[in-house]
Amino acid sequence: MKSDPRCAPCLLNRTLYEAGLSTKDPSLIFKVMESGLEYLNENFEEGVNATNISTGIHRRAYAILRDDDPYSEIKAQSNAIAAKLMPAVRERVAEAPLGDRFRLAVLASIVGNNFDFGLQEHQVDIGDFESLFAEEMERGLQVDDTDAIMGLAKGGKVAYLTDNCGEIYFDELVLELLKSAGAKVTLVVRGGNIVTDATMDDVRKMGLEKKVDRVLTTGSNAIGFCMRELPAETLGAMKEADVIVSKGMANYESLSDEGFRPIAYLMRAKCEPVARSIGVKKGWNVAKLVK
Repeated sequence: MKSDPRCAPCLLNRTLYEAGLSTKDPSLIFKVMESGLEYLNENFEEGVNATNISTGIHRRAYAILRDDDPYSEIKAQSNAIAAKLMPAVRERVAEAPLGDRFRLAVLASIVGNNFDFGLQEHQVDIGDFESLFAEEMERGLQVDDTDAIMGLAKGGKVAYLTDNCGEIYFDELVLELLKSAGAKVTLVVRGGNIVTDATMDDVRKMGLEKKVDRVLTTGSNAIGFCMRELPAETLGAMKEADVIVSKGMANYESLSDEGFRPIAYLMRAKCEPVARSIGVKKGWNVAKLVK
């Protein structure tokens, strides 16, 4: 996905947010913002890939802050909240009619995609996340291609591309159902700390590696997928997959112009540029298969 003019203020807002998480020193925060403005002035232009810009501006902020994980506390809180919710969500999925279970699990994983902080067009109160989760589960999916996604995954190869901490706990429900349908699942997580994204550390803490056939990484802390930094094994798993399941907006932004097919985008459309690009309304819960 190409950058939208609205990406610029959103990126500055997020760097301001993460600087505030890392330090209370006004001078250091000012340096982060100066650097962000300088980076945008040098690199932000029409036609550039959205995640290339966001990766660059975040990496500069982290370097100035000398902090490789300013979101660490929020990530831990997100995981704790998700772990608390999981038993009830798991029970709801298990008690649903057989034909509805995959849809419900996917919905839960998409509602978990709300564990995303510092976005200009998406505000989340982590202290009231349980209420938000319940409301969104009742609202359901506004784009529902889950039957077609399962049809491709059943007995086939699946590359499952994760997004945020917290959210990854609900991904476990989807992964279990994919495996029960005979799929060989490759789980892909971020290769380093960036914003609230899940990494191999989260997988190991959850024991999630036991639920899939293998776990790979994106090879770096780039936002979404940077094709130049992607390990050959991960790229091979994506090319060989009968279906790629891509979680969240950043993965969509980085992969939507790369020609991977078929690919299922599971996300909450949190901003107008992404919503418009994928052809939905802002705020929709989306399980969209692109063939």
